[in-house]
Order: sequence, then C-alpha cells, then structure tokens
Amino acid sequence: MSSLPVTIDPVETIAETILYELWYSVAESIFNRVCTITQLDEEQKEALRQVALRPNDFQVFIEK
Repeated sequence: MSSLPVTIDPVETIAETILYELWYSVAESIFNRVCTITQLDEEQKEALRQVALRPNDFQVFIEK
C-alpha cells in the first residue's frame, strides 16, 4: 500500500495560523464580555475558562 507524498503549502500554514489566532481572539473577547455581564468573580472565570475557552479545542482547515 503506497501513500502519496503530502505537500505542505507554507502560505496555507500561515493563513491557518492567522485564522486560528483571529478566531481565538474573537472567542476570548466574547468570553470576557459574558463574564463581565454575568459578574463572575475570578475563580468562576477561571473555572469557566477551563471548560469553555481551551486552546486547540477547534481547528481551522482551508479547503481547496
């Protein structure tokens, strides 16, 4: 069984990284706003962050 070599496009890699960072930034802003509106204390924020805002819980794929 042979497999085709996978070529990695550096532009796609950079684009995926930028989109990931952008998406995480938006998610973090929404998270912070929700915490402010609901008046969570620091302990509650950290507990919620561990559940709701974990890095790498999502991935960005660029389809061709």
